[in-house]
Amino acid sequence: MLPVLTCILFSFFLPASCQFSSNPDAFSPDGLTAGLFAVLCIFSLLYGLMAIWTIVALIGLRGHRSPYGLLIPTILFLSWSNAAYMVVLILDNIPSLNGSSFYGSDLPVLLMPSFGFVSNLLYDWGTVLQFLVIVAVLWDRESALRKATEGKSGGRHWIFTAVHATLATLTFIFGTASEAFGMDTNVKLSQSLRFTRREYFHRLLVRQQLDYVFNTFAILMTIDVAVTTFFLWRKWKKAGISDKITNLFLYVLVPLYSVYGLVLMIFVILFSPSGISRSAKYSVFEGAYLAFAILVTGISIAILIFILSLSVKKALWGDVGETLKPTQQHWAPQGQHYVYASPPQVPQAGYYSSAPQWQEPQPAFYGQFPSMQMYPASPPLQPADSASAHQSISTQGQFPQPMYSPPAPSESAAHQGYVGHGQQYESTPGSYSPPPASAHVQSPVQHHPGTPEKMGLL
Repeated sequence: MLPVLTCILFSFFLPASCQFSSNPDAFSPDGLTAGLFAVLCIFSLLYGLMAIWTIVALIGLRGHRSPYGLLIPTILFLSWSNAAYMVVLILDNIPSLNGSSFYGSDLPVLLMPSFGFVSNLLYDWGTVLQFLVIVAVLWDRESALRKATEGKSGGRHWIFTAVHATLATLTFIFGTASEAFGMDTNVKLSQSLRFTRREYFHRLLVRQQLDYVFNTFAILMTIDVAVTTFFLWRKWKKAGISDKITNLFLYVLVPLYSVYGLVLMIFVILFSPSGISRSAKYSVFEGAYLAFAILVTGISIAILIFILSLSVKKALWGDVGETLKPTQQHWAPQGQHYVYASPPQVPQAGYYSSAPQWQEPQPAFYGQFPSMQMYPASPPLQPADSASAHQSISTQGQFPQPMYSPPAPSESAAHQGYVGHGQQYESTPGSYSPPPASAHVQSPVQHHPGTPEKMGLL
């Protein structure tokens, strides 16, 4: 690792020093190529630092290593692609080698196409692996949600899994096919077999169409990440839990990855036949390559650095990073739990039961005298009234009612079959039947439907 970093540091001074060299065997780039080479040197340094950082994160994050396990080959592929492209720039800008000429170069015929093939192929594979790293982080948070809710929410939906697998597979296939077809064209061109002009441009067109399909699926991967992150964030919110990693993905990575897809689409159009004209100066293409390296590759590195920054605070990956939101408070009147033999006649705040709960003991009725004084319980029974009290106990599910001694009824009332002296009015479950108005019997007890401060939850 130390020799690699040393070479990278020396490469910072190479483009500037070569500007003053007139030796045809030296690296002599122009201004734009020197700027592009300097940017690639910075990227090489960042890839080296990220590789070390990934190893440290892989050791420290026990139980959450899958994203960083995929991050190691991602960084390796992208760094090797960057290094191969630097070799192409160096060989192409040494005048004595004449590396830009296919047949007139002093280099082996397939050397330059081989470095270009390796650079493009590893970059395409690194793009797919970068998508899989992001998906691995989202899967880790889905598992954390499932654990936090005890299996009630979270988990991987098969539709999203199928979409992830389809996009990754097709992007890998078309990226590999595009670079392999281009390399096959160069191999056949270097052999004794000669293409006609029409056949050669047809093969270039096929290779370009394959590259368009690859970039299309790469752009679709950014949309897939945005949709998956949003639905995962909704699941956390529905469960009443706030996950910091999911929130950071929604507010930081999704916009960054979306810009990556947008910039990639712009450069695909720019390098297409509808973009830069083939008759444009070479400096125009050099400027476009420099902008592509700074924007597309730079945003890709920023995404990887963001994912690595999540490993700094280990608490984000565990239960400490999941905080419960305050639940909504509901008002309910406080008081003793009562069950009324008759439902209240006046609507009151709180909750009521349509029928009394006969499996629970019921307290005696509230009584109200004309003085509006409430009596929470019946008077104690006298020993002389024990027989009457025994008669007042009804069948199963009913309880003793208040005992009072009303005045004796008149003969007309007794003749009509009303209750006589020493007997109580019978009450059926859930209802109360007062004596008729014609009866000259007045019970001192008047049932009151209840007041809000006495009502409780059933």
